[in-house]
Amino acid sequence: MHKPLGTLVSTAVIGVLATGFAHAGAFSLYTESSVVATGNFGAGIAAEAADASTGWYNPAGLALIHNQQAVFGGVGVFPTAELTGSSTFRTPPLPNFVQTYNGLSGGENGFVPSFHYALPLGENATFGLSVVAPFGLATDWGMDSPVRYEATFTELLTTNISPQIGAKVNENFAVGAGIDLQYARVKFNRILGFPTIVGPVTPGAVDSLSYNKGDSYGVGFHAGVMGMFNDTHTRIGVNYQSKMRHQFHGYSQLTGKLAAPGVNIFLPATVLAADPLAFRRANDLNSNSIQLPDVVTLSGYHDLNDTFAVLGSVVYTGWNSFQRIQLNNVVAPSISGGGAITLASVNSSSPQNYNDVWRAAIGANYRVNSDLLLRVGGGYDATPTNDIDRDVRLPDADRWALSVGAHYQMRPAVGFDVGYTHLFGADDPTVNRTDPLGATASYSVNAIGKVNADIVGAQVVWTIDQVPEAPMK
Repeated sequence: MHKPLGTLVSTAVIGVLATGFAHAGAFSLYTESSVVATGNFGAGIAAEAADASTGWYNPAGLALIHNQQAVFGGVGVFPTAELTGSSTFRTPPLPNFVQTYNGLSGGENGFVPSFHYALPLGENATFGLSVVAPFGLATDWGMDSPVRYEATFTELLTTNISPQIGAKVNENFAVGAGIDLQYARVKFNRILGFPTIVGPVTPGAVDSLSYNKGDSYGVGFHAGVMGMFNDTHTRIGVNYQSKMRHQFHGYSQLTGKLAAPGVNIFLPATVLAADPLAFRRANDLNSNSIQLPDVVTLSGYHDLNDTFAVLGSVVYTGWNSFQRIQLNNVVAPSISGGGAITLASVNSSSPQNYNDVWRAAIGANYRVNSDLLLRVGGGYDATPTNDIDRDVRLPDADRWALSVGAHYQMRPAVGFDVGYTHLFGADDPTVNRTDPLGATASYSVNAIGKVNADIVGAQVVWTIDQVPEAPMK
């Protein structure tokens, strides 16, 4: 009989080290680090200095925070992600295994917490601390979906702790900088199987879960400057966030009949008798050195009068640093000429070839009274993905955004912010990806996606050393 598969290698469990349909700009969580940014799509975020969160977006803005302050926030991300198309598992000369789908859903809701703190050190300098999640989200296609041989569950979680300081050089100029200590964890899973070999009646008879998890620590920095004019009613800010290098280490585990001893793909009795809960684990999974991008933000803020302010931002993200993912020591099955299954440790590489991108945002603030401020904003965010390398783990697309928000000062020491952003897909992303699975086998996905998202956030701003109001007599 023709040897159907040599070794299940190459892209056996490879996909982007990322998540999500919720955003263009790949898996960046740019506005989710502050509810103020969520309320106007980040317009003016490096120049407004609305609260202690300015330490993350431009630490020079800390020089405008003159009271000790803590900001506790959280943003919920609710994506809608659908694929319509087909997938094909090929093992010549056997018949292809083809599945079609319409409106296949893979969006995964997420919650992004944040914390910011500011402590004045005198008249002209302020210390800050930010705990944010600059990259993240997840997709989940399910373990029995028509695209399961390319991806099931994918997740990236990051936590960034940044001590920072901002100081005035003079009345018109401030500078700031911070150190970024980042932890990242990834999970990227898929189903491994041989649907063309076990036959059209039971194509999932040997489907087994490939589970891969790793974590990493990285160190970077961010630094900014701010020009302040017209008695600070006009401000221009520039912030730079450095690249973040990660090399992930963890484990690879195969769970299912393909991990059971004695399975022969050509002997149905061995397949039926195999333990579906069998597993094999390797603790030496590791990746290549991966660089998350640097980000440059240019923002402007201007008070037109005591009631209206206009804001804008242009953001450059250097996604060109993200070109390839390689996983080493992945547990994968191998078939001998006689059909016997053995397990191998394989190295796999997947091209990503991201491009540098821009985003732009414009917004306005309207002060209703001394306690209530309303926000509005919108903009455009481009995707760094391309039509050749895009896959189902991240079928990203360019987006338009519309945002609204508000700040309510309930009492002198306590204020609340809320923000909402809706992301509209500028076009429908396409996925036309073929992954080789060995010398003669391959798996392809051809689909069109529909993506959008709702982002909702709230935060409390506590001015710790605010002088309390005098009691009423």
